Amino acid sequence: GYSSSLDNSITQNVAIKIYTYEKDGEIMATAMPIVKPGIIPENNLRRFEYVLINNARIHQPEFAFKRTKIWSLYPDSIALKTEYLKEFSSDSSLVEYFDLMLTPIKKKNKSSKIVYTEDELMDVASKFFYCDKVNSDSTVQAHICVGLNGIPEANWKKDFTILAAFCYEAIFSNFDNENSKIWDAFVTNKELVERKELTQFNSVEVYLENVKLGLFNTMKSDSILKSELINYYNKNDSNLSFEIKS
Repeated sequence: GYSSSLDNSITQNVAIKIYTYEKDGEIMATAMPIVKPGIIPENNLRRFEYVLINNARIHQPEFAFKRTKIWSLYPDSIALKTEYLKEFSSDSSLVEYFDLMLTPIKKKNKSSKIVYTEDELMDVASKFFYCDKVNSDSTVQAHICVGLNGIPEANWKKDFTILAAFCYEAIFSNFDNENSKIWDAFVTNKELVERKELTQFNSVEVYLENVKLGLFNTMKSDSILKSELINYYNKNDSNLSFEIKS
């Protein structure tokens, strides 16, 4: 159990935002955790959003019923927000990730015990380029996003949560640029893999799976992706809670 006076890095930095929609003439609600504005530097918000969305216990499939139950407290917005925030702030592993990522930002110095290799960095980053559907013209639809990616199925033995959060932030801040080198590398690699796999096409399912795995592999060894990630790492070195060793 926990008391409602739980005070930790999540209660201090996270708020709950309610989204309403209409269904069968009734107003329903869903809710999402957001980082409170003005606490964490704008450039570093994405890593926190990543763990809130992907690593919160309440967001796992088996807790869908519990989420819906809390959301149904609407229109009592205060009760909904209180109950939902409690799910995040009492989630001890989520709080741990949050603390870990906050420390170097707050203290402005790096005391990292965690070490990842460049190979691990590339392995994790590649999983964000996720193919999930074959279009009618035999191109493949790919998603690069916070929730839908190849990370859940990767089944790594090591905990790469903090590294994945970093990769997400690095990739998306690169996409913010007028000319994103990572985006261009992704488009080029996807076309190459599609062309190669089309020559041995035998079924839509097999083709999709081969393109998906092929794209993971090409992104994993892509020199542009690597240099952009390393640049971002070097730029943010002092606010990160881990080291990357070549």
